[in-house]
Amino acid sequence: MPLPLLLDSNILNCVIRPEVDENKPVASVVLRLLEDTLFEVCVPEIIDYEVRRKLRHLSQHRHHARKWAHDALARLDEIVEVGYVPLTTRTMRLAADLWAKSRGQGQLRGPEESLDVDVILAAQAKQAGGHVVTLNERHFKDLADVFDLRPYRQPSSIEPSD
Repeated sequence: MPLPLLLDSNILNCVIRPEVDENKPVASVVLRLLEDTLFEVCVPEIIDYEVRRKLRHLSQHRHHARKWAHDALARLDEIVEVGYVPLTTRTMRLAADLWAKSRGQGQLRGPEESLDVDVILAAQAKQAGGHVVTLNERHFKDLADVFDLRPYRQPSSIEPSD
């Protein structure tokens, strides 16, 4: 059974805009992972929302319409067809538990009233039995397993932040 790899928004943004020079290394790694039968690359619903809302905003304003946003939306739809992890009540309850536990341990991930996308993504990864693919590993410390992109990268192309 393939290992589910749930893409964080920083990774998904690279995949849907591969024409941007700084995105190319990450996009090429994810494309290789898509072809590897050991993995199932997935877009979590919370990340689809986070990325899609901005692209829709940028593509809907006629006087500010951006062709790249339309193209990125089309690529987003394509990758969502490959794998998608929907939000469920169970996921949101696990996210609430993870948030409360990390908050209780003094790990403040943002203002108390904010919706913590990282905690929701971590809950989705835990429930899927998978790993988060991100360039912000420290955001998921003690929350979820993080997939190490470094072995799959071209020399000096990707350096996840700690």
